[in-house]
Amino acid sequence: MTALEDLAAREASGVLEVTGRPSGAVYLDGGRIAFARASWVPGLAARLRAVTPALAVLTETPPGRGAGGQGGSTGDVDDPAVAGLAVQRGYLTVRALHELIRSIVVDAFLVLTVPLAADSPVAGIRFTSTRTYWTEVFPRLGVGQVREEAFRVAERLAEHGLAPTTAVALCDLRAPAAVLTREQWAVACRIGAHASALDLAARRGAALAETLDCLGSLTRAGLCAPVRGHGQPSPSRVRSSSPWSPAPSSAPPSPPRPTEPLPARYPAEELLARHFGPGQPPTVDLLRQVLDGLKKLS
Repeated sequence: MTALEDLAAREASGVLEVTGRPSGAVYLDGGRIAFARASWVPGLAARLRAVTPALAVLTETPPGRGAGGQGGSTGDVDDPAVAGLAVQRGYLTVRALHELIRSIVVDAFLVLTVPLAADSPVAGIRFTSTRTYWTEVFPRLGVGQVREEAFRVAERLAEHGLAPTTAVALCDLRAPAAVLTREQWAVACRIGAHASALDLAARRGAALAETLDCLGSLTRAGLCAPVRGHGQPSPSRVRSSSPWSPAPSSAPPSPPRPTEPLPARYPAEELLARHFGPGQPPTVDLLRQVLDGLKKLS
């Protein structure tokens, strides 16, 4: 963070590379951020493929081409060319593309500048001054602006007590029912035996912060819980002293288990019969709760 602030003050142009776990790069143009990547964050190609399958052809890696057309080591396609084609062919508006890029930059900031865990070392930082090759279709974001947004997201995610590498597993629902959004249901369907936000974001081509948010909501709803060392969900979520630190575990990873089904969903009639008995009409308050739940799914 100190290095970035210094480069921004000097209005530098080039790439700040971070090696370690995770690794990544921040691309500057006149002291402002044009783009950023991190090994724990789905890149622009993956995010574009998630928007619409029609973009899969645009995000294939041309032979011998690297990130940004510069042979970079932290990307897999020519991002400026792909972004320009996505807008030119009408897959995305410029505003939607800017929002997508901003989301990627904030995710990269989270994992590169916020201490995640003791086993996330930074091996080295190197800045290479170069002329920018990022087109005007990429926004130019202030370092302070991105830093503030990343820290706001970090504070919100800290309430969940989960880190990007914390594995969670599905567990039996103790409450009669739980109301989920479409995004939360999509994340729950991909957890399988167990998975972390890092795994799920990569599989879905989704924002890491949003995936962590969904896992936190699923944990609060009682649909999943952090995995203990031997591969079983913890009976209660224990907050770490560091908001981003995953639960410590010295045990080796457990062998993969068969995919567990999601908690059973019951028809409304069965749930109502459990609470009120057969033939007894539900109250107005209960019907209003059902209606609110349906609205959240739309």
